[in-house]
Amino acid sequence: MEILLFLGQSLFYDALILSSVGWVIKKRIPMFRFLIAIIVSLSVSFILFLTVPLFLMIVPFLTVRIAFGPQNLKKYGVTVLYFYALSAFLSGVLHILRYFMELDRMPIGWFLVFSLVVALLIAISFMMKSRFFKKVYALSEFEHQVKLYCGDIFATGIGFVDTGNALVDRVTGLPVMIVPRSKVEQINHLIENGSIHSWELNYRVVGDEGKKMVAFRPTLLLIDEEIVRDVIVGICETSFANFDFLLQPEITAGVHLARGVG
Repeated sequence: MEILLFLGQSLFYDALILSSVGWVIKKRIPMFRFLIAIIVSLSVSFILFLTVPLFLMIVPFLTVRIAFGPQNLKKYGVTVLYFYALSAFLSGVLHILRYFMELDRMPIGWFLVFSLVVALLIAISFMMKSRFFKKVYALSEFEHQVKLYCGDIFATGIGFVDTGNALVDRVTGLPVMIVPRSKVEQINHLIENGSIHSWELNYRVVGDEGKKMVAFRPTLLLIDEEIVRDVIVGICETSFANFDFLLQPEITAGVHLARGVG
């Protein structure tokens, strides 16, 4: 009976915590991965519970790896920490409420619904905290290491976050990172030859609303070694004095969260 209770609680808690972690880091877990992660977690937990209970602490590492797929070490560590933190919060809150509200007398169905509501509230509180710190860091950190790849050609340098820059590409609806032509001569040559798909991007500056620049979508963009997706690159004629890339704040917003701030 004790083993069945342990397995039942593990199955329910793992499903709740995995869902909560997905909500917090804003990453959808494919149903196939979700089910495999739950099954593997349950099986490994059962074996370790009967053999070496001390090693149960390694199960979250395996569960997160299966559920969220390959991640770089930093992001993987942050996701595992969220799993542990949400697990501790959920277990602690349910234990306290069980003591004061006599949840043991509650029908199992209502108890599961109650646990789900508690998990949702905890996940929302973590999301709000993460957003707060993300905004703080977006204002306090302006310089980033940028690596721009377009096929086999790449350019590296310092990216500066311009908080007054809200440039968005009208074709794709994505934020735009601006780079001087002199920084991407090889890429620009391929664009002129038609080897790289590009289009014109209209923008305006003070005193002139008829500006245009060539825009394209990079193969890969790394900011502080974090992969950043859904970004358009605009090539301008003007060079920058103390940096190489001009970053729109929206581009770097996810980088601060990936560092595990908060």
